Amino acid sequence: MYYAGFGILSLILHLIINHEVLRIKNTENVPAYKIKYREFLLCILFYYVTDIMWGFFNDLRIVLLAYCDTLLYFLSLALSVLFWVRYVVEFLGRKGNRSRNLIYVGYAIFGFTLLNLIVNFFNPVIFDFTAAEGYVPGYARYIIFVVLFILQMTISIYSIIVSSNTDTKNKTRYMTVSASGSVMAVFIILQTKYPYLPFYAIGTLVSTSLIHVFVEEDEKLDMDQKLRNVEKNAETSQKKTITFGQIAESLASNYDVIYYVNINDGNYVGYSSRNMYGQLKIDRSGSEFFEDIKKSIPKIVHQKDAGRVIEFINKDYLLSALEDRKQVNLKYRLIVDGRPQHTRIFVRKSSDSEHFIIGVENIDNEVRKEKEHLKALNTEKELARRDELTGIKNKTAYSELMQSVQSNIDNGVDYLPFAIAVCDVNDLKKINDTSGHKAGDEYIRSAAKMLCDIFSHSPVFRIGGDEFAVFLRGDDYNEREDLMVRLHEEVMANFLNENGPVIASGVSEFRPGKDTDVSEVFERADNMMYEDKRQLKLHGN
Repeated sequence: MYYAGFGILSLILHLIINHEVLRIKNTENVPAYKIKYREFLLCILFYYVTDIMWGFFNDLRIVLLAYCDTLLYFLSLALSVLFWVRYVVEFLGRKGNRSRNLIYVGYAIFGFTLLNLIVNFFNPVIFDFTAAEGYVPGYARYIIFVVLFILQMTISIYSIIVSSNTDTKNKTRYMTVSASGSVMAVFIILQTKYPYLPFYAIGTLVSTSLIHVFVEEDEKLDMDQKLRNVEKNAETSQKKTITFGQIAESLASNYDVIYYVNINDGNYVGYSSRNMYGQLKIDRSGSEFFEDIKKSIPKIVHQKDAGRVIEFINKDYLLSALEDRKQVNLKYRLIVDGRPQHTRIFVRKSSDSEHFIIGVENIDNEVRKEKEHLKALNTEKELARRDELTGIKNKTAYSELMQSVQSNIDNGVDYLPFAIAVCDVNDLKKINDTSGHKAGDEYIRSAAKMLCDIFSHSPVFRIGGDEFAVFLRGDDYNEREDLMVRLHEEVMANFLNENGPVIASGVSEFRPGKDTDVSEVFERADNMMYEDKRQLKLHGN
């Protein structure tokens, strides 16, 4: 059990060393690279758990559980290297093609690992488990470890190259990141050679410890020094009221621009700080903040938002709004280089209650990502309501429509006149049996196309393997008799020519005052469809 024992020790140390990063919940004002590092640490946490369970299952010869856990082990290992690459690229702050290519390679290797794990179900190319021997490595395991090693060394070398063009302080941090990646790379090779020893767990523990000591702790010390410098500069500034503690309070929110405004006389100082580890500098100052900002708003704020911003940055409004709240904020569009940028402004009182702290933050990327996410969700919902074979709406979409119609009927809403046509494709089983399912699928698609062409103003649903429903409304409802005649004529032509889909159909209208359930309309149409199917069979005989 020594293998699992070492994993448990690694897990405990991991949680102790990295507890501050792992406990981050509100990521809104946290640097992007720190978010990426937290994702890496969470992945390593998952890796330790799989490694620990592997030790137990392997020693106890529980083959099935050991096999499943090994799958997760390889996935978490490949994922940890991918997350490490994403963190390093973000930490180095390089956005060029090289950085993107490194991330693409990381995803490709993860995909390669996943593909091999799928293949492993059928052919043990990565590993196998037997009751007698336990864990048996396969040749693909060595390939995966080697490509992970190459990627780790590549990103480490890239870190060294970037560090050669940076200042002394960042150079130390970049070199530490490079060394950490190299340590993991070396221990990947050791893990390759000695599969029964937890070398990669050792490597990740050493690497995260290096990051904690030489990067995170160094950043904290650097931040403390910057804040002390701010205090010193503030004391020698004309604005004697601005103290070190108040500046620190302002910086804590990590906004692009910060205004420190005296509530009583309107004196203010404006600071810019692109990030909480950057240099703080005074951009502007004055004695009439609310007057100055009122003049500036029409020039820099989108004309549709200017009125709201003027109402928001009003002394009386802010004093009233902050009586029972710690902070108020507003989203608006700022005009930057001739184009609108989504921006957020927040206002809160300082600890002495004599000053407003006003922060301005560019949230354009955040808004864009939210819009992209909503678009993706809408696309996903739409796809969930589409039939994969024909592209028309599916049974889920039909059920949702019927629930909506029924709700209107139940609530006494004077619903629009409608009818339901039920259609069933003849001889599908015969075609599948004689010509194959591919021909049967094509037969279904041609039937769907025929129905969509005829009922061009109404939604067509595939509600079963060979069954369709049409919700007739508008012009199609008014012309339903003509449309059903047209459908019957095309069906008979196909029937006689033995070319094209043969569809039995029936239609029924909703009868206000008589029908209380939409299913009654469907059942009548369904009965008529079966009568039509019987007539078609008689023609065939």
